[in-house]
Amino acid sequence: MVGPSIIFYIFFAVPYIFLMYWLVKQDKKKYVWGLAIVTVIAVIGIIVSLKASKVAIENYKQHQIDAREIERENQLDSLK
Repeated sequence: MVGPSIIFYIFFAVPYIFLMYWLVKQDKKKYVWGLAIVTVIAVIGIIVSLKASKVAIENYKQHQIDAREIERENQLDSLK
C-alpha cells in the first residue's frame, strides 16, 4: 500500500498544493478563486469518497457471504 500512496502524493497531492499556493498568490480579490476551487474539489472528493465507501462496504458484505458458503461446503465435504 506504500507504493500507491507515494505515487498519489507525487503526481496529485504535491502538484495540487503548489497549484493552490500559486493561485492564491495570484488572486488579489481576497483569495476568492482559491477558496472556490478548494470548495469544489472538496465537494467532489466527498462525493467520490462516499461512492467508494459504499462500493467497499458492498464488496465486504459479499465477501462475508462467499466465505460463509465456502465454509459450509468445506464442512459438508469433511462430513462425507
